[in-house]
Amino acid sequence: MIVHPSGDPTRGRRSALRSVGFTAVLILYACGGDPTTVLRPPVEIFVAAGDQQYGTVGQTLGTPLQVEVRALTTQLPQSGVQVAWSVVEGDAEIAGVSATISDSTGLAGTSVRLGTTIGDVVIRATAQGQSPASVDFQLFLVDHPVLNDMSVAVALPGESIILTGENFIPELGHNVVLFSGVRGEVTAATPSELVVRVPSCLPERDVDVSVRFGTVGSSSLGLSVGAGGEVAALGIGDVVDAFDAPGLTCVTLPGAGGAEYVLEVHTTSNAGAAAHAWTLTGLSSSSATGPALRSEEVQRRPSEPTPDIAAQWDARLRELERTLTADRWSTPEGAGRGPASVIQPAPQVNDVRTFQVYRNPGDFASVTAVARYVGDRAAFFVDQDAPEGGYTSDDLRAFSDQFDHVIWPVVTSAFGDPSDLDANERIVILFTPVVNALTPRGATGFIGGFFFGLDLLPDETGSNAGELFYSLVPDPDGEYSDPRPKSALQEITPAVLSHEFQHMVNFNERVLLRGAQANEAVWLSEGLAQFAEELVARSYEEAGDVENTELFREGVRDRSRRYLGDTENVSLIISSGNGTLEERGAGYLYTAYLTDRFGSDLPGRLARTTRTGVANVEAETGTPWRDVLSDWWAAVVLDEPGADAAPLAYPSVDLQGFLGDPFPLQPTPLGGADFERMGTLRSSSVAYYIVDPSESGTMTVRLGGEGGGSSAPQAGLRMRIIRVQ
Repeated sequence: MIVHPSGDPTRGRRSALRSVGFTAVLILYACGGDPTTVLRPPVEIFVAAGDQQYGTVGQTLGTPLQVEVRALTTQLPQSGVQVAWSVVEGDAEIAGVSATISDSTGLAGTSVRLGTTIGDVVIRATAQGQSPASVDFQLFLVDHPVLNDMSVAVALPGESIILTGENFIPELGHNVVLFSGVRGEVTAATPSELVVRVPSCLPERDVDVSVRFGTVGSSSLGLSVGAGGEVAALGIGDVVDAFDAPGLTCVTLPGAGGAEYVLEVHTTSNAGAAAHAWTLTGLSSSSATGPALRSEEVQRRPSEPTPDIAAQWDARLRELERTLTADRWSTPEGAGRGPASVIQPAPQVNDVRTFQVYRNPGDFASVTAVARYVGDRAAFFVDQDAPEGGYTSDDLRAFSDQFDHVIWPVVTSAFGDPSDLDANERIVILFTPVVNALTPRGATGFIGGFFFGLDLLPDETGSNAGELFYSLVPDPDGEYSDPRPKSALQEITPAVLSHEFQHMVNFNERVLLRGAQANEAVWLSEGLAQFAEELVARSYEEAGDVENTELFREGVRDRSRRYLGDTENVSLIISSGNGTLEERGAGYLYTAYLTDRFGSDLPGRLARTTRTGVANVEAETGTPWRDVLSDWWAAVVLDEPGADAAPLAYPSVDLQGFLGDPFPLQPTPLGGADFERMGTLRSSSVAYYIVDPSESGTMTVRLGGEGGGSSAPQAGLRMRIIRVQ
């Protein structure tokens, strides 16, 4: 347990605890497609969820076994890898299929049915590939524990008592003894006797004592706990962290002075789609007549993200880019191979050029387009098949002015330089209805434009051998997809350009200059690209241009509001594999926090490296993943700008002002009576609660795993308590 002070967050917390609300987002930016041929790299395999479960004879375990498959060199999740499941020890069978395929997040899973012989069970998962990799799950087939008697009827906090019964396990770590949900430490064990220490944090009251092995539990016996329990002394702004996997840490919070506390329940696992069970228990000192837990199940299985056409397109293209770059740099003939030079003359107005536009694996549309405007940094080509009444030269000049004078300098100063493979000193921006047609009619969201790294690999089939963006065209009559009026696209396109330009710069810095074997992890790549939009918005804000500030900020604001309205169902590290609007909102808020805390040069440092995802963040911040996550989530709820409030704040950002009223994050109030909340969180996600102990009493809180027992170590389950009043 760690207690540390942070500044007084009272004002910010009150600002943050507002009713939920958000507006719809019309667009999600995309870049990348499905590989036509997938070369399987050497892989590693890790336990993601389901380890250390207990069950009884014939039981099918409630939590599926899950592994995550990652590429050995890039540490990115690998889809399409066959995972074989086998019983290598003990009495059990694979209840699901014995060979499964990893999904877009690298996860594969199966179910296990226990047999009839009591003892340990070992299940092995083996990922097939160039070099097979395996990992073992340890499971336990047990008899129901039986609790017959206790050595005393009254005990003090911290005192040892003896439990007698049947079917206890001699190894200490298996026996979980709960005092109305709060775990006591077992110090000695035989099959018929347990010595357990009454939790030192318990208040003076009656509790129920039971013995559990995971979800397998005994009946309970009553115990009266006397006075003397430890009470935390927290001032406003002080923080307590509890992150022991056994769940032995409990904290008693005083209510004197109208004290109020924010509780963060979160997981710090980086296996995005894995689900981790948790149980949060609260015992009030005022419930002296006996425990009457107010139990509520919270999203026992997290809801699935809403599909979005642009997110799906993005995931497809990213997977293809990963395949292309891994093949290019990991083979002997490709190692160190730079892109071939393909010189193009500087474009002139009315130049005609043919482009290849990716649509599906092996399917490129051939587009003939005319240069309608050429600026200092970009040449704007318009497809000859674009509908009538599209962009005029003045419209394109307006785009060009924004790109030349704001987007280019802002993005390059923050993230680095783009390549110039064709030596034409410009980015080509192609407006084509082929992009419109990528979105099926009636789809959720639409593809507004994209950058595809294939174009920066000139010797690959379909490459346009130069720096190129693709964007949709005005189509008010819906000739190619749903209607897209010009006025709407004029508001959307500039933000698309800043977003996709960052992707282009990132590809050059990572892949072309440093030989990275893959693009950045999707969640961080999208966080950086969205932060590019915000940087452009800040540039306009400093210039007093309110209209353009809002034009570039609207997308990130809406996605952020979506995330804060549903934090406990959204993983920061993109659990769906596609990147929903909510997940991208999380990525933006996290990137903005990292920049605020670790310096304005951090986005550029994250972009100019071959590391990916979590490893990249830890290396560039010098801070463990779990600690940065906990501080970020505290900063989100406290909403307290000002350098003196760091690290539990966005020092330079007022989130309330940025996101508007009502503030979308509203922690669930638990009040001052006994409670029990249980649920499942995706990796790197958080649930927020408010606890208000009675003025004259206390509230004891404890976080454990499924059924109140230990949590799986790979879950990284953690509770943070912040006194806010």
